[in-house]
Amino acid sequence: MSRSKRKDEHLLIASRAKPERADFTEISLVHDCLPEIDLGQISLETNYLGRTHRSPLFINAITGGTVLARAINASLAVVARQLSLPMAVGSQLVALKNPACRESFTVVREFNPHGQIWANIGSYATVEMALQAIEMVRADALQIHLNVAQELAMNDGECTFSGALERIKEIVQKVDVPVIVKEVGFGMAAEAVAKLTATGVKALDCGGRGGTDFLKIEAIRHGQVRPNQLKTWGIPSAISLIETLKTADSGSTEVFAGGGVWEATDLAKALVLGARAVGLAGMPLYYLMRKGHGALVRKLESVEKELKAIMLSIGAGSVRQLSEKPLVISGYTAEWLERRGFDPNHYARRSLTVSGEKHNDA
Repeated sequence: MSRSKRKDEHLLIASRAKPERADFTEISLVHDCLPEIDLGQISLETNYLGRTHRSPLFINAITGGTVLARAINASLAVVARQLSLPMAVGSQLVALKNPACRESFTVVREFNPHGQIWANIGSYATVEMALQAIEMVRADALQIHLNVAQELAMNDGECTFSGALERIKEIVQKVDVPVIVKEVGFGMAAEAVAKLTATGVKALDCGGRGGTDFLKIEAIRHGQVRPNQLKTWGIPSAISLIETLKTADSGSTEVFAGGGVWEATDLAKALVLGARAVGLAGMPLYYLMRKGHGALVRKLESVEKELKAIMLSIGAGSVRQLSEKPLVISGYTAEWLERRGFDPNHYARRSLTVSGEKHNDA
């Protein structure tokens, strides 16, 4: 089967049902009944990848390489331009192999000539491939995606993964834009995070299990009953985010959340945990293909409005202040973290004041 046909099948299957949502139920925000701030003072402005952004949201990598993908990328580019959101294109390997597919990616610059566009290539890429991907869309940053579990699930997948870390390191050294390493939905653990941070990457997008499920999509593509052992494969998004935040060097490596994190409450929790930005993929695809351009714009605007309301309710006037607010981690998530050597109580005790004495356990 051709790579282009496979991409269209992914799109059509992923858009059939409402996007899955990551489970952040074991993470609870702490209400502030004295926020001492007005709703009109709340700002979503934030800084990452060396730039100031209007919002912590960005449209994550979705597609490219087909006629359908071109139409989707064009529409997403317009949405990104309207709302001043960064946008990542899907994997550009298909266009590197077949120049006829390039226009399905370059169209984003046609419709969003001055916006923040991120190129995308896999960990198989050489420096030359990375440079071609960047040039193709005049990218402001480069995503390198990691998709081991997805490749293993595909009958025609790539099953050689050795040398990826060294290739990532070389690309970081040779390209002139920030490099983001992105998991496609199976999460990052501390061990891999430590290795990736050492390469000098600017950011880690640690998308975990909970959003678009590529194992399920591959099973549907091949008419298979999904194997039981794969139903829960991967690290849940909330846990992946915490492991990444706790391991990455916060002074040099920014952390982005993803993997089904798209409702305002979950966005707020991810930002309170410490994420610098949150990537949206399945949700924009669903709203665009099932409800249309206008519905997607309204949904994103609604999410941002709700996020501001939540920020007011926990006393945070800015995204930076969110990362200073307390939250409580319970259940399986807390147990996982404890057994992995991370203290979940750290978050609950942020800036805690008891009897006039301020405790800073962060």
